[in-house]
Amino acid sequence: MKDCLKNWLAALVLLCTAAAAHAQPTTYVATATGNYTLLINFTLCVTGPCQNFNTGIGASGSFTTSAPLAANLAGANIAPLVTAFSFSDGIHTYSSADPAARIFLFNVSTNASGAITATDIRVQRWLTGTSPHVPGDRHSWIFFQATGEVDHNAQCLTVAASPAGVPDSCTLVLAGDTSRSLAFGSARVWSIAAAPAATSVPTLSEWGLILLIGLMAVAAFVMPRHRLKVGQRS
Repeated sequence: MKDCLKNWLAALVLLCTAAAAHAQPTTYVATATGNYTLLINFTLCVTGPCQNFNTGIGASGSFTTSAPLAANLAGANIAPLVTAFSFSDGIHTYSSADPAARIFLFNVSTNASGAITATDIRVQRWLTGTSPHVPGDRHSWIFFQATGEVDHNAQCLTVAASPAGVPDSCTLVLAGDTSRSLAFGSARVWSIAAAPAATSVPTLSEWGLILLIGLMAVAAFVMPRHRLKVGQRS
């Protein structure tokens, strides 16, 4: 009986450990390996905070998910998993803590180990106006794609929910805007940041599994005692 109880308790410990590991927040870091190689500068600053990029900077940053990314993703939308992000294009910082920031797309592909192999991440930040925004307000963009692109002081033509489902986003910009500046070609590599030292807390569903194992362990302890009493009475 004692051995049985020990086995159930060992299983409970293993489940707790696995649950905590499964729910471990994970941070993915984009490190610039090259600077912008192509610039399209504004030609006439009609409106907005005009500013050009330069070839001495590149795009970088990081994002955190509530759990590690699954293996073999193919352009999967992971926006619901993202708990925080912070990106820099050399002019702006795009932060999840900034009420002016919006996720437009957050799609990634991974290999068999869960490492990022490709991204289509697009985040924007409003520069003028207040929420809810209207056509004519200006904003900036950062794109983490194969080519890479950053966009400063673009005029918005349409305000709606983004493909990632975030409302009050700009979904169409004005082409040929003379006040707008762009840069392309900042290469990057993705890596996983070291796990934090703090112990993660199991999710509600994981607590349910843990409770189930705990109840089974109690049953394994109580049932033999009950049978023994019944045998003594008979």
